[in-house]
Amino acid sequence: MTRPDGAQRPLPEITPLTEPFWAGARDRVLLLQRCARCRRFRFPPEHGCGYCGSPEFTWERASGRATLYSWTVAHSPHLPFFMERLPWPVAVVQLEEGPRMVTNLVGVPVERYEFGMPLVVDFLEVDSEITLPVFRPADS
Repeated sequence: MTRPDGAQRPLPEITPLTEPFWAGARDRVLLLQRCARCRRFRFPPEHGCGYCGSPEFTWERASGRATLYSWTVAHSPHLPFFMERLPWPVAVVQLEEGPRMVTNLVGVPVERYEFGMPLVVDFLEVDSEITLPVFRPADS
């Protein structure tokens, strides 16, 4: 996404491995890989299970529920896109299914972040190819 000042938002690269995840996000569905052998969910997408080593997996719809595990606030821009958006909070959420995800929170100022706060997934459409999963407080 290019802005008038030319600053582009950094976007993820869609690969054959990650395409189902991004297709789900475009449809406003959070999909996770699930190991066919040990049944553990994983994120980010991987070619093999980090627990049992199996290369077999399915894509399954996640509940969309999470809790706030951690966060930080960036105060120095490393890319021009973030210059006008500072400070930029970045969160790590613990998905109900187990994996953790780095994301952004919406609908709540950083001053109100609390460890363990209940969250639900939402989606931010960046362009026709990329829709980002973000999280908001469950009670909003």
